[in-house]
Amino acid sequence: MASEILINSAIGETRLAQMENGHPVEIRLFRDHDPSLVGAIYYGRVISLSTEFQAAFVDLGHDLNGFLPLTLLPKRPGGKPKDLTKLVNVGQKIIVQVTADTTAGKSAKLTGRIEIASSALILHPFREGAFISSRIKDPGQREELKSFAGNLNLKGMGLTLRTEAQYLTQDDIKKTADRLIHHWKNAVDNREKNKVPFLLSQGGGSLEQILRQYGSARYDRMIFDQPSALKKAQIWAKEFAPDLLGRMMLHQESTPLFEHFGVEEELDRLFDKKIPLPSGAWFTIEQTEAMVTVDVNMAGAQLNNDPVKQRLAINFEAAKEIFRQFRLRGISGLIVIDFINISGKSEVSNLLAVIDNLIQKDPVQIQRSNMSAFGLLELTRRASHLSLGQQMLAPVRPSATTETEALALLRQSVRDAASKPGITLTIKARPEVVAWLKSQPQLMEKFILRTGSKLDIGEK
Repeated sequence: MASEILINSAIGETRLAQMENGHPVEIRLFRDHDPSLVGAIYYGRVISLSTEFQAAFVDLGHDLNGFLPLTLLPKRPGGKPKDLTKLVNVGQKIIVQVTADTTAGKSAKLTGRIEIASSALILHPFREGAFISSRIKDPGQREELKSFAGNLNLKGMGLTLRTEAQYLTQDDIKKTADRLIHHWKNAVDNREKNKVPFLLSQGGGSLEQILRQYGSARYDRMIFDQPSALKKAQIWAKEFAPDLLGRMMLHQESTPLFEHFGVEEELDRLFDKKIPLPSGAWFTIEQTEAMVTVDVNMAGAQLNNDPVKQRLAINFEAAKEIFRQFRLRGISGLIVIDFINISGKSEVSNLLAVIDNLIQKDPVQIQRSNMSAFGLLELTRRASHLSLGQQMLAPVRPSATTETEALALLRQSVRDAASKPGITLTIKARPEVVAWLKSQPQLMEKFILRTGSKLDIGEK
C-alpha cells in the first residue's frame, strides 16, 4: 500500500496529511500562535504542594505552570510515605514532562516519568528494562526484538520499541538507541549551566512533534513543500532516525502540495454532515458536547438482491468510511453508530469482525461495546489532539427562527408603546424579519388595536 506524509509549511501554521493509496486518512494542524507542548521536557522548580491532591505545582518558566500528580514520580526502591508531598520540597529543582497542554483555567499536566522519543524508539531515563509495542503482534518477532533490546547497553535506562521498530534492522535500532542515550546524557549533564526553569529537551516545535509522531520507515515518502522545513527535518533525522533520510524529499511540482495530492479538496468537504458512499447509501455525523452520533442510511443503494446481504454489504461499506472520517476529522470521545438494522447473530458477528479490524488499524485507542438490541454500537475514541472541527470552526450558538425574532420584536414594541401612546414607533430589523412581519398584516392590525400606535418597520 503506497503511503506518504505530506508537510505543508504555511505562514502561521504547519499542516500534515497522511496519505494511503492516494487518499488522506489523517490531517493535522499545528498553529504557531497556539503551540502544543506535549512531550516537552523541562527542568522546573516546585512552587507549591497540595496534600489534598497529592500533587506539586511546578514552574516551567515563561509564566507557565504545571500540575504534577506525585504518583507519577519515577519509581524508586522502598515503600512510599502515605503523604507523597514528603517526597519533594518547595523550591526543589525537578525534571518533568508535559502530558497535556493548558486549558481554560487549568495548568499543564506533567509527569516525572520521562520519555525521549524517536520515530521508532522511546528511551526511559528513569526506568530500566526492554519493552515491545503491543501493536507488534507476531510472537516470534516480539521475542526476537525483546531479546535484542534486552542485551543492549542502555546505561541503566529502559527502552521501548515502538511499532515502527519492526521495520528497522537491529543495527539501526542500536545506533538510534545510542543517539537517544547520548542526547539525554548531554542534556542532563549540562542542566546546571542554565537558569532554572528552562526547556531541557524535546521542544514543542511543530516539525519536531510531527517527526516524533509520524516519522516512520513504513511510509514510502515524506514530502515537504519548503526547503527550510526539509533541512530542519534532515538535521533531526540524522540524530534520531537516520533511516528516514532517504525518504525525505522536496515537492517539485508547480501545483501547491496539498492541491496536487487532493488534500485541499478533502478539507473543503470535511465538515459536511452528510457523507455519501459509492453505493448510493450515505451516513451523517453530528457532534455535540456530550457525544458524536453517526446514522447510516440505505437510500437508493442496491448492492445485493438478498435483503440480508444487502444490509450487511452497506454496513461494511459504511463502517470503513466512518472510521476513515474519525481519523480524518480527529473525532474522539463517546461515539454512537446507528447501523442499518441487522438481527441475525452471524450478521452482527461479521460486522463486529470488520469493525474490530478497523479499530486495530487506528493508531488511537478505541474501545467498543457489543451491538445493542436496537442496533446501536457505542465506541470511545481517546483524544490525542484537538479535532479539526475544534480548530477550524467557530462555535455556533443556537439562533432564533425568523418568526421567533419577529414576535419578540412585537412584544418589545408593545412595551415601548405603553410609555408613548399614540406615537408611531419606528423599529429596525433584519430583512428576513421585516419580510415576515409584512407578510402578516393581521399582526399589524392587532398591534394598533392593542396599543393605539402605528408601527413603522424598516431594515437594519
